[in-house]
Amino acid sequence: MSKRAALLHGTDGAPDQNWFPWLKSKLETEGYEVWAPELPDSHSPNCETYGEFLFGSDFDFADSLVVGHSSGAVEVLNMLMDERCPRVKLAVCVGAWEHGVPPGMDAAQFVGLFPPDGFDFTTMKQRADAIEFLHGSDDPYCPLDQAEHLAGELDAPLTIVPNGHHLGAKYTELPELWRIVEKYVR
Repeated sequence: MSKRAALLHGTDGAPDQNWFPWLKSKLETEGYEVWAPELPDSHSPNCETYGEFLFGSDFDFADSLVVGHSSGAVEVLNMLMDERCPRVKLAVCVGAWEHGVPPGMDAAQFVGLFPPDGFDFTTMKQRADAIEFLHGSDDPYCPLDQAEHLAGELDAPLTIVPNGHHLGAKYTELPELWRIVEKYVR
């Protein structure tokens, strides 16, 4: 069985920013085929647009690792609710939140990101062997209490990085993330 991982960037992000190249390299060293796509129209993340793009690709999500940051982390949760999503080995949500608009952002950007009827935690748990969360203690965009709620509903571990902010631009490496992922790669 081949080992696969998908890495999903956040709003206005790219697969060559932040800690994505570092994580991609570490996974490739472990023998993983890593797909880190440029998500379509990431300025206005949309679960339907992302779902069509991801599940319309040739990537096989079955038994894979899926890691998302910010709106990419919300998309990981959306994927787990999508009937097209096979069971994944691990879903990691870095800087996830469950509703609202990050400060300083335009509400119109996020209209289609969250499921209209809310998250279906039962379905999400059935589509992943493991789900874990990673969040900065002082994230100014995605409230820690929302990540805590998501983790609680999903019976998922939550690792908090002290003074980690949004775990984005200031990080080219994220050892706390590797400590989560490496438990599942070997």
